[in-house]
Amino acid sequence: MTTSRPFTRGDLAQLNAFVATQAARVPQHVYLMTSDVAWRLPGSGPKQNLRLWHDERGVAGFVWFEPTTGFEFEVRDDVGYASPLVVEMLDWAEARRREFPPAYPRFVDLESMQQWTAEIEHPRAPTQADGFCLTTLAFETDAVRVECLVARGYRPTRHFSPDYRRDLAVPIPGPRLPAGIRLRHVGEADLDARVACHRAAWLKSTWSLERYAEIRRGSCYDPELDIVLDVGSGTFASYCICWADRTTGVGSYEPVGTRPEWRGRGVGREVIYEGLRRLRDKGMHTARVGTAGFNAPAQALYEACGFERVGTCRTYMKVLDA
Repeated sequence: MTTSRPFTRGDLAQLNAFVATQAARVPQHVYLMTSDVAWRLPGSGPKQNLRLWHDERGVAGFVWFEPTTGFEFEVRDDVGYASPLVVEMLDWAEARRREFPPAYPRFVDLESMQQWTAEIEHPRAPTQADGFCLTTLAFETDAVRVECLVARGYRPTRHFSPDYRRDLAVPIPGPRLPAGIRLRHVGEADLDARVACHRAAWLKSTWSLERYAEIRRGSCYDPELDIVLDVGSGTFASYCICWADRTTGVGSYEPVGTRPEWRGRGVGREVIYEGLRRLRDKGMHTARVGTAGFNAPAQALYEACGFERVGTCRTYMKVLDA
């Protein structure tokens, strides 16, 4: 017998445990890590958008709706995608989508960061003709999940995310920094500068000090893994947050960013290398990072830092009836 209910803050520990256990059991198909939970939870309206399903063993699955057109879901590996529970989960996601107006997830058609920039700067207003589009994810090698989604009416789009991994036993280059520039982690006096760096790195970002403060209060956050490249005068040129998952031994990056005026000068590579060194020192054996399939500069950066592409996570879309 299963039950479901909206997420509450008291559920965070069991959600993190579920996500970490799933990642350890099925490492080739990791849809969410504890780092993703920590990064996305603030500001996501979890009471309305995140729902957990339970059985006698604990969390059996979850659905995380991301207004307006996306959702992520996961079901415990011993339950499986053929379970009636999955039908109930997808029913809930699709019903939640119908609570919002028609809209098309235009990112599924993007092929370059130039197109992404154009879309951010001049977004097209949704129209009734867009329909009730809904997207979710499946690794191309996750045949059972893909079969489940296709049977439900979801179809693959051109949008994908490469899954990158790096063995931390492979030597990591030491820092090579000009005089006056240093790598360090963020302190309490740096919060405004750190938010400013993120907002500069991502066009029209609305990331706030309040959201950052909530992330820093999370149980998975480690201040020593919140890394910046300090170029003096209270300015950070580049940054990353790393997350160490002791259940899996995998460290992840979420997010990574560089100010536009500092791109092409190797600063992003330096913060990534520093993250690798710190993750290794905290006992991690592997590092993981992902990005959009249309973000060729990020892919080139990660590959230059020794990451190898081990999988592809494809976006699937369904147009619901009104």
